[in-house]
Amino acid sequence: MISRVRVVRFKRFADQSFDLTGGSVLLAGPNNSGKTTLLHAISAWNLALRRWLEERGTKSRKKRVGIVLDEFTALPLREMNLLWLNRHTARKVAGKKEPKPAPVYVEVTDSEGRLVTDALTIEFLYANEKQVYVRPVQSPDTPEPIDKIPPFAQSLNIVHVPAFSGIGTQEPIHSDGIQNKLVGEGKPGEIVRNLLLEIWNKSNREKNRAPWSDLKSDIHRLFQCDLLPPEGERTYIVCEYRPKRNSGQPLARAPKLDIANAGSGFHQVLLLLAFFHGRPASVLLLDEPDAHLHFILQREIFDHLRNVAQRRSCKLIIATHAEVLLEDTEPDQIISFIGTEPRRLVEQTEKQRLQDALRILSALDLLQADHVRAVLYVEDESDHKILREWARVLDHPAAAFLQFPYVVPLRGKGNVDKAKQHFQCLRLAKPEIRGVCVLDRDSGMSGGTGGMPAGLNSCLWGRYEIENYFLVPAALKRFLRRDSDRSTFDESVIDTEFAANFPTGIDFLRDIPALRDLKGSDFIVSLLSKTFSPLPKRELYMLAEKMRPEEIHPDIVQTLDAIAAVLPSIAPAVDANLTPLDNNGVDLETEIDESGR
Repeated sequence: MISRVRVVRFKRFADQSFDLTGGSVLLAGPNNSGKTTLLHAISAWNLALRRWLEERGTKSRKKRVGIVLDEFTALPLREMNLLWLNRHTARKVAGKKEPKPAPVYVEVTDSEGRLVTDALTIEFLYANEKQVYVRPVQSPDTPEPIDKIPPFAQSLNIVHVPAFSGIGTQEPIHSDGIQNKLVGEGKPGEIVRNLLLEIWNKSNREKNRAPWSDLKSDIHRLFQCDLLPPEGERTYIVCEYRPKRNSGQPLARAPKLDIANAGSGFHQVLLLLAFFHGRPASVLLLDEPDAHLHFILQREIFDHLRNVAQRRSCKLIIATHAEVLLEDTEPDQIISFIGTEPRRLVEQTEKQRLQDALRILSALDLLQADHVRAVLYVEDESDHKILREWARVLDHPAAAFLQFPYVVPLRGKGNVDKAKQHFQCLRLAKPEIRGVCVLDRDSGMSGGTGGMPAGLNSCLWGRYEIENYFLVPAALKRFLRRDSDRSTFDESVIDTEFAANFPTGIDFLRDIPALRDLKGSDFIVSLLSKTFSPLPKRELYMLAEKMRPEEIHPDIVQTLDAIAAVLPSIAPAVDANLTPLDNNGVDLETEIDESGR
């Protein structure tokens, strides 16, 4: 049984090993984290091996086997170089004129219990955008031809079920080659009727009704529907079912409906079970089988697949981010794809952190964290805009970050714990990320900002909220002078309101109780509502645009300094001795050398 997979230069992974020991394994992580890449690697290894066995048999040969793009049904590809890391199929070595081929390697290891029995590596060499050459070799580290295909590889039966993509209203009978091509293109829903017809015909031919009977029974138990035998005598395959009747009528008297009329959850389950019963496998690769399913049905289907797989000695490798599936799986059967590299979990606490991260972090969070490498937590979106304008006025180094930042608004007082939890999840995915949390004095942390996670700094405004630093009459008047015809009246309103609320001659750059405890946003919004230029709270950042450097409080400068301090270095490390070539393939009609180096 597959216990380990190593991939070298395959899609997103430079050199990565995956521990798949034990029974069913969950690949858990957010979208675009590499789960599907691992399934694709195993599927590509299987396709290349089957092609090799067809043309060369079990004994290895020195000459490679070519696979053209149309026959590469393991995954959807427009060009063959999309299999390669960064699409670099060759690389230039310092001191040499000719480029060096950069093969892709996929190594699959077999084991019985904890005893490793054998391994087989398939080498993929780029020919051109429409063709690759493959051959079995000893290992990625010793890419020499082998004498014989190991017995475990010959007996493996690997089936890949891509993520569900919906089913059509009509479906003709497809050959096996077309079915494999549609699955490789990520369109498994387009062969669901063919699978049902295969199960029905096989049950009739072998006079063993078990596959069809089991499938029908599963559908009835889960959906209270009667799945009818498919009809394949016409141009298109007809697959119908009788739905549950709410009137108490017998199911047999319910109207017949085409399976296309059912809901997406029914379609997803029908597809999974059709593959499960129609394509018996020793290794079944499932890509997000929980999609479109209610969480109760997710648990039901997972338990059913796991139970039947156990009876059939079938290994399930499932890519998912469903919390229900994680809850029902032991930590040591989960590979986390959150962090610098995929890793097997060990303890229950690790699983809890993974579940928290999947629940809290979105794909956009991970994208921004990867791109910006620093995060700013603020009370509200408008706080970021205010800070951005102050940084611009001061020509402060923080302006570079605040122009295109990664900002997480906390939206409301008492959400400090939200910032801590979010940042801890980010650290799980991106250990190097740093952050700053800028809080109002009403945030529930008036006693201090201790207890922050490592890498997350905090700043607490000296005044009640960020808008208190707009209590500068001259800056407000400057804002109102945009409308010169009315500015005199507006400015008199400002003088009147400030005289009624503050002592005469007050220095607004000093910290006094009257400025520290006032809710500045309410005062300013109320004041501006009496002028011809009212502003809601979320647009008060426009006032920051009109402030002058000498009117900006030292608290603001201190906060901008803290933001600038977390700015990451953006200069990546570069290996000057090895430069990838953009899409330069190597003509392998004439062998480079037997090692493929």
